[in-house]
Amino acid sequence: MKPLYSSLLVLMALLLDSMCGPVAAQGLRPQVELPDEPVRGAIFRNCSACHGIDPYAYFALDRQGWRELIDQLHQDDNSVHLNGSDETALLDFLSEQFGADSIAFPRVYEAPTVTETFTDVEARVFMDGVCTECHELRVFKQRNTPAKWRDLMLDMRGNGAVLSDVEMEKLVEWLGRVRGVEATR
Repeated sequence: MKPLYSSLLVLMALLLDSMCGPVAAQGLRPQVELPDEPVRGAIFRNCSACHGIDPYAYFALDRQGWRELIDQLHQDDNSVHLNGSDETALLDFLSEQFGADSIAFPRVYEAPTVTETFTDVEARVFMDGVCTECHELRVFKQRNTPAKWRDLMLDMRGNGAVLSDVEMEKLVEWLGRVRGVEATR
């Protein structure tokens, strides 16, 4: 297959997969949709500089429980000071969307089995499209076990990286093969 044709197929597949991402990941990792204003602004001003919003789905708390959890998680962080309107918007959103009557998302990640793997070109195109949204590619300066690569990607997804479980496992396999502790490249 010609390289240009192959690259176009990869890009088309990634575009299609990105449109279906939440369905592919359904049931394995939370993907919380960013709410409308004024909650969106409150999240950007107070939350998203340090973490994504997907971890909210791991909890099912009433309003007071959310207030206590926010205080507990930020007790050592003097930079988090919610003003009255932001606090009200966040607590309203959290207690409505992830209230005590909701079902918390399970914390255990179960990696799906992948039958197809990334080629070097596909992996690089994928990382250039996803990873470089927030930072430069640093994977070529380190070596990790597949488990450590998976943990790193789960952390990145928790910080807002958009990648499905299948995409992540294909990348874990590729990184383990190319940038693993026993890789020769």
